[in-house]
Amino acid sequence: MKIRLILISSLLLVLILGIAIWRVITNKPPDHEINIARKMISEAELAKSPKYATGDYLKAALYYDSAMAEWSRENERFILLRNYQRIGFLAKESAENSKNAIANSKRNITKVEDILEIRIHEIEKRIRDFEKNLGSFPIISAHQKEIIACKLQYTEAVQAYKNKNYAACNLNLDSAETVINKVFVIYEEKLAAYLKEHPRWKEMVAQTINYSKKNKSFAIIVDKLDRECYLYKDGKVLSKYTIELGSNWIGDKNQQGDKSTPEGLYKVIEKKSNGQTKYYKALLLDYPNEEDKKRFLQNKKDGTLKPNASIGNLIEIHGDGGKGVDWTDGCIALKNTDMDLLFAKSPIGTKVTIVGSTKSLNELTHPLK
Repeated sequence: MKIRLILISSLLLVLILGIAIWRVITNKPPDHEINIARKMISEAELAKSPKYATGDYLKAALYYDSAMAEWSRENERFILLRNYQRIGFLAKESAENSKNAIANSKRNITKVEDILEIRIHEIEKRIRDFEKNLGSFPIISAHQKEIIACKLQYTEAVQAYKNKNYAACNLNLDSAETVINKVFVIYEEKLAAYLKEHPRWKEMVAQTINYSKKNKSFAIIVDKLDRECYLYKDGKVLSKYTIELGSNWIGDKNQQGDKSTPEGLYKVIEKKSNGQTKYYKALLLDYPNEEDKKRFLQNKKDGTLKPNASIGNLIEIHGDGGKGVDWTDGCIALKNTDMDLLFAKSPIGTKVTIVGSTKSLNELTHPLK
């Protein structure tokens, strides 16, 4: 009996030892799963998941932290009582959420990129439209500085976008958009006020073109806003030239020294060349005409002009242009090469019509595409 008990005890001991050895062998720490989870979290961070897939990334981090905490607790237990199964589960959940975070981050970044790209193009167009339709207005110094800053912010936004720094890109776009929209509204209102005269200008242009067609003659139309001078023959545009104006060109000319270019129906009364003008060649206009004189006297009468004001004269279309800025005292300046062509085609008596714009406000602000 005693031998049997010893044998049974030995067998039980062997069995217990076998189970213990089996448990030690099979219940290994989840090093592989933890390493994968750690690697996936690092990849998620590189994919900017904390910002662009925050929910998935936080879940992945939470599962990973829980796995590490659980592992620490299990390691404090007696080796035969340790259970790493839940740790492996938590690590796998962490890796799966990191995988989702990476995919969603890439997808969300693509959306952000698309949105920013659209905004970049919209603000670029806004700046371009301002310069095309409103940039020729005399702009006060404060607004000029704001526009320069706006362009700089836009350039920095584009560079930030290329560098994938989307937060900086968005911030610069916000600043640029605020400025260009503010200035755009201010000068769009100025443009609208100025273009209230467009119906009258349109009638003047039509009258000049019809005269050219009917009399098979040359005629000149000056568009101050577009900085263009059109030469017509038989009612059709023969050529077009870029011009420069008086530095205070908006509105009609009221008096001598206001540096405004007049608006109205005029004609060439003298052609100057060979040293007769200091501006290469010139076509002298009949400013002031009767309408100008009448308006000048009325402005004096109602107090718009001072009693000692002078109406001025010697308004010409002349050469020495091409400076890229408005610089004359009220005349219309062309490059010398263009002046040669216009001078040759403009006999004395040629009709010259000067208007603020040949286009309406709607045509300028909503051009056909």
